Amino acid sequence: MIRLYTYLVKLSDSLFYVEKLLLILAVSAVVAVNFLNVCLRYLASYSLNYCETLSVVLFMFMVLLGANLSVKTDTEIKIEIIRFKNPLYQARYAVITDLVVLIAVICCLYGLWGTVAAVMKHRQRLTPLPLYTYHVYIVMLAGFVLILIDRLILFLKHLLTATGHDVPVEVKKS
Repeated sequence: MIRLYTYLVKLSDSLFYVEKLLLILAVSAVVAVNFLNVCLRYLASYSLNYCETLSVVLFMFMVLLGANLSVKTDTEIKIEIIRFKNPLYQARYAVITDLVVLIAVICCLYGLWGTVAAVMKHRQRLTPLPLYTYHVYIVMLAGFVLILIDRLILFLKHLLTATGHDVPVEVKKS
């Protein structure tokens, strides 16, 4: 179990910088496209017809990357009703909450897989660009897989701590 945890942490750390770079590129693209659209609208009384949809799609992409980065760094918004002072008891409690979250993410992945299959049969364009609805759902599927990997890392970390093992590797938070 420690080897699986170590392997998943190394995989997650290698994806970490790629995700941050993609997030920066997505934010830059949204700002650039919307700035260009506003300038064209006010200066030339013309606007690009794909900007609205492209902005929404890129925003959704940014939300998925941001959600994964918050899970990866264990900084997502939480409401903790029960908090134990003993780290062993806290880890045991975290194993239960992690299991609930893992089941929820797996259910989301199952639903998204069915949605992708259905949308692939009936392709629908979103914009004048060659962007179809299945592209959006495939990105969502990839985002949820990344979230599942990082949630599994947290689950294994808490499980190792709850069973009295030393956790060998820490997920980078920078």
